[in-house]
Amino acid sequence: MGCTASRSAPMTKVVPVTGYSKLVRAPQRPTYVIGHLLFRDLLWDIKVRPMSFDEDGLANTLVVSVIINFIWHERGSHAGTHFTLEILDETGEHTVFHKESSRETLEDQTFGMFSLCVRRRELEASSCVSALHDEFTLRCTLKKEHKPTKRRCLLGSLLCKSNAVFQPPPPQVAMVGSHTLTVRSVSKLRAALGNGECIYSTHFAVGGSTWYLKFCPSGSLRLVRASNGDDMTPTTAEFTFEFEGLVNFQSHKTTHTFDRDNDDFYYHLDYTGTSPMLDDSLVVRCRLAVVTPEEAPTTVPACTTESESVLTPLLSAMHG
Repeated sequence: MGCTASRSAPMTKVVPVTGYSKLVRAPQRPTYVIGHLLFRDLLWDIKVRPMSFDEDGLANTLVVSVIINFIWHERGSHAGTHFTLEILDETGEHTVFHKESSRETLEDQTFGMFSLCVRRRELEASSCVSALHDEFTLRCTLKKEHKPTKRRCLLGSLLCKSNAVFQPPPPQVAMVGSHTLTVRSVSKLRAALGNGECIYSTHFAVGGSTWYLKFCPSGSLRLVRASNGDDMTPTTAEFTFEFEGLVNFQSHKTTHTFDRDNDDFYYHLDYTGTSPMLDDSLVVRCRLAVVTPEEAPTTVPACTTESESVLTPLLSAMHG
């Protein structure tokens, strides 16, 4: 069974990072080994390191890494290993923070390490930390990237067989979807976050791409197409934002093309003129349709999906 685990089949490990309140207050700033993976005859350590402590003794940044345990380094090769690191919501089911290696990363793996950095306040405010269990959940996936190989032709082009493998048609992909982000209190969020810090919705899939909402309580909203390694094919989407609570209105329909150099859309949300309210909650609903090249922008495919993020943030004041 141990031998099977060391082969090059993709390996995924979900790790609860326990003792969160102690981790973010660690005075000696140690690196914690929170789990291991056996992949390609190599032992990989999953680590978390708190960094950049503030005047209150709280880490401003957490660095999550997967790195070869050098004691076992000579047993196998790590070249071509593809990494995915995800931090999940407090249910442990949905991705909130995500980083995936690209082709450039694969070509520069001298030390066999891959890292994801996240701001502590954004992690807490995005409902990734469970106050009940004092932990957050990390998912790490390793797989081997295979280079395509060409079969030699011995008897001329007429006798060459294609080495293409038959692929069944992909399942139907939802081309239209919506995601709802519920913020319990904008004022409390503004007080808890630092300048320029944001909250993140869970990821949602529409039209073969993964998306998320990024909301800054100072008054900005971004629709972001999540990076998927080297898959940065331009994708055109048509979308609107609907707001309820602190402000109530619907934005105009917008069409935008997302690609490697332009992976998000910025929307300014002005609620400076609103009256003070005891309940300053805000509900943001994004309705999104991915437009294929053959379709007019107004085409609405039949297959749709809906999802939501309801944030119950662990604010810094709760550290005590």
